[in-house]
Amino acid sequence: MKPYEHIQQFTIKYCDCDFKDEMRISVALALMEEVACASADELGFGYAFVRPRGYAFMVTNVCMEFLTPVSLGQCMSVKTWPLPPTRATFGREYQFLDEQGEIAVNASSRWCLIDMNAGKILQSKAIDNQDYSTYNTRRVFDEVVWKIPSFQSIDGELRYAMTVGSSDYDHNMHVNNTRYADFCMNAFSIEELTEKRVKRFSITYAKQCKEGDELRFYRKRGEDGGYFVQGFNANDETVVQALIYFEE
Repeated sequence: MKPYEHIQQFTIKYCDCDFKDEMRISVALALMEEVACASADELGFGYAFVRPRGYAFMVTNVCMEFLTPVSLGQCMSVKTWPLPPTRATFGREYQFLDEQGEIAVNASSRWCLIDMNAGKILQSKAIDNQDYSTYNTRRVFDEVVWKIPSFQSIDGELRYAMTVGSSDYDHNMHVNNTRYADFCMNAFSIEELTEKRVKRFSITYAKQCKEGDELRFYRKRGEDGGYFVQGFNANDETVVQALIYFEE
C-alpha cells in the first residue's frame, strides 16, 4: 500500500505575493495550515473531532527550506503527511511541487494538542482513533534543530514595535501562526530584501499573544550569517523566535 499523503493544488495569487511577486512566507504557512487541516479531517482527527472535546491543535515549530522561488501565477501541489507522534508531540511533513513535479519547498512542523478549557498540553493518546503503525515515516529533512538560540533584547537591534489587533486572531482566539511570520519578516527593510532571497526559515512559537499586547521585534546577526529575530512583549518575555538564512 502506498504511504499516506494528502495533496491539494493552489495557484499563487496577487494577494499571496510580496513586492517581488514571490510567495510570502506567511502564505506558505497558510497553505500548509490548509492542507494539514484537510488531512486531519480526512484521517478523522480534524476540527470536527477535536472541537466538541474542547481540544485544539497548535503549531509550536516550523522549519522551511526554499529550493526555488514560488512566483505569482504558479500552480503548486502542496502535499502533507503526519508522522507517528511521540508522547505529546505531533509531527507533520510538507512539500511544495511545481507543475513539472520539482520540489520548490520542503517543510517540517511540530504540533501539540491543547485542552482549551484546562489550558494544558494533552498526551497524543487523547487522539484515540488512529493506528499510528500505518503512518508514513518519511521525513523531508535528515535532521532538524528545533531549538532556536535566544538572546536578550539588549543584545539585539530594535527594528520596530507594534500592537496586536483583532485582525491577527483566528478561531482559537489567539494570534494565528501565519501572522508571526509577517511580524518577523518586517524586521527587514524592502531595500535589504530586494537583493536577498529566503533560503531557510525556522520559527518557534514561545508564548501566546492577545489583542492589545505591545510587541517589540529585535534582530541579531549570527556568526554563520543567519539572522535571529525575536519578539518580546511588554514584560520582556519572548513570544516568538525566528532564524532566517538568505541567499544573495
